[in-house]
Amino acid sequence: MKRNLFVLIAIFVCACSFAQGEIDALRLSGTDLQGTARGQAMGGAFGALGGDVTGILINPAGLGVYRSSEVNATLSVASTNIKTNWNGSTETQDRSKFNFDNISYVGYFPTGNDKCRTINFGFTYNRLKNFDRKYSASATGLNSSLTDYIAKITNGVYYEDLYSNENSDPYDSGIPWLSVLGWDGYLINDTDDYEYSGLFSDESTNPSLRVSERGRIESYDFSLGTNISDVLYLGATFSIMDISYHLYSSFDEKYELGGSIGLDNDLETQGDGIQLKVGAIWRPIDALRIGVAYHSPTWYSLTDYYQGNTYADYEDIHNKTARTPDGAYTNYRFHTPDSWVFSVAGILGTKAVVSLDYELKNYSGMYLNEDYAGNRYSETNKFMDKAFNSTASTIRAGLEYRFTPQLSGRVGYSWMQNPYKESYKDQLLISGTIPHYTVEGDVNYFTAGIGYRFTPQFYVDATFVYKTQTDVLYGYPLVFNNSEPASLKSNTSKGLVTLGYKF
Repeated sequence: MKRNLFVLIAIFVCACSFAQGEIDALRLSGTDLQGTARGQAMGGAFGALGGDVTGILINPAGLGVYRSSEVNATLSVASTNIKTNWNGSTETQDRSKFNFDNISYVGYFPTGNDKCRTINFGFTYNRLKNFDRKYSASATGLNSSLTDYIAKITNGVYYEDLYSNENSDPYDSGIPWLSVLGWDGYLINDTDDYEYSGLFSDESTNPSLRVSERGRIESYDFSLGTNISDVLYLGATFSIMDISYHLYSSFDEKYELGGSIGLDNDLETQGDGIQLKVGAIWRPIDALRIGVAYHSPTWYSLTDYYQGNTYADYEDIHNKTARTPDGAYTNYRFHTPDSWVFSVAGILGTKAVVSLDYELKNYSGMYLNEDYAGNRYSETNKFMDKAFNSTASTIRAGLEYRFTPQLSGRVGYSWMQNPYKESYKDQLLISGTIPHYTVEGDVNYFTAGIGYRFTPQFYVDATFVYKTQTDVLYGYPLVFNNSEPASLKSNTSKGLVTLGYKF
């Protein structure tokens, strides 16, 4: 099995110098629990309810439910605790951050027609995902090394082709960049028949990893919705998406008998895209609403800027450094999975609302492509089909109870399933020079909040969201050795406040 995986990595890594992989594709496809304080307090379960910005995000038909115009804005503060455990060594980091989550305007326009009663327009800015986090992990006494992995993916490459000279640039030859950087930086040794070995294979290693990420995914949504006889609501949304992501990582290894190596990486991703959503809500009786919505893929055009640096200090090698070319970048296109959302909600008189959403996201639809003719990502796309389930589920549930005409209480829960196939979690591979990656676990959100109407027009909502997630952290791919990955457990507590005005 591992030999087959080596053949696969040789095919798709050697076909490109610094390409995106399945880990990068998944990072750019995910979103957080989103929406107003009211919507998040109910676990985001607004697909059949409408009448709230959260509902428009999930099902554009919710715009047709509005019976007045409205403006609102949401602010939040989040505190994240991340704990890593690598081979028994634990580290913890905490971070807090203020965010501006969304702002929206809904225009209510009655038509005076008994059939098509309203044509409503909405504009919304939403922060769909925050990348901000810092974490670190370290271990002692491991029996494998990053240099072993670099040697394995370099086997079969002529060492003459790894040298830079006036007639040859190995970074522009299709050889894996990590191979070239490892050779230039004295992280691997050559043996007979163009085979390579890592450093100090008879010694244990003490690795450490430091990672800092920041950035966001934002959407600017333009929506139209209509009300057909107070029985059927229809809507559509056109979204302009914006991605900004920056990662800095530092990986170091110290060896049992002395000496050390290090690899630093800097990656920035910038770009934008578009997405379409359509939906319908059916109201057969006053107490029941049934919704369905389709979210197209987001079609992105992206650019990566990257830099890798190594250093080595062992035996007769002292303070040797190497770096990838300055100003390196890659333009590419990417489209995310599409999804379907099925929803049902019950309106229990004037006192309570219960709601449930079920979302299916099609991860077999993720696709990477070049910015010009041809596709050097074809093997990566095939590997994503093998590594990810064709669909992953999200369940959202919420309850709202009105204690008085002014005061309401809300609770909710959301579960997001990770898309990885179990058999591939330890067999994923990297592209480029960033060795570490995480295999994301399921995400759970527990939510609660209150809402208060000061007047029929002016209201405030406050919500507390608790998010838990446990990932598997790899300092480097383990497909060629038996080392242990680390666990990365994140707990985030977030408070939100939404201020709104109806007119």
